[in-house]
Amino acid sequence: MDTVYYNLKARRVKVSGGEELVTFVPAPAPKPAGEVLDFARCRRKLERKAAWQSLTQAAREEEESRWAPVVSNEEAPLQAARRGHAADRLELAATLAVALVSLAAALAFFSLV
Repeated sequence: MDTVYYNLKARRVKVSGGEELVTFVPAPAPKPAGEVLDFARCRRKLERKAAWQSLTQAAREEEESRWAPVVSNEEAPLQAARRGHAADRLELAATLAVALVSLAAALAFFSLV
């Protein structure tokens, strides 16, 4: 008969019916006394926060410059009107594309029936 020694840190050991049915329930690892800091993760978090703030500031400035009235430039109203017409054309094209796809799907469905 061989003797096997195990070094376990277990809260409970359940033994029933022989050596094949031994169950070990390990104890949870103790939590560290203080907080462990990961400086690389903290630096990444601060860099992300600074980048996000700079992006929101840039977006805010762009939005303000877009809606700010231009008094000195005489071509600005024409450019704004052209931009508006282009947006209208793009919206019309998107609407037509959706309508065509819907029509094609309906025709495909009815051809199956």
